[in-house]
Amino acid sequence: MNLHVIVLLVIAFLTFIVAPIARVLTAIDAIRHKASDRRSGGGGISNMVGAAMLEADRLLARPSIEHQIETENPVLEREADDGE
Repeated sequence: MNLHVIVLLVIAFLTFIVAPIARVLTAIDAIRHKASDRRSGGGGISNMVGAAMLEADRLLARPSIEHQIETENPVLEREADDGE
């Protein structure tokens, strides 16, 4: 056996033996404990998605720099209410 075959066997062992065992143990640990008691603080991906949505909403809700400049220094005159 050369080094290439040994490396492939180690990768196969990690992929097909160690990874499934780790996933099962993680799932069992997740079932046994509340989300707030877990090391990650709970939520995981759902917290990340929620935070990203809040940040996107905050960025979209604020006025753009063009709007701020136009408000401070209007380029076009506004029409009067009486239609002049």
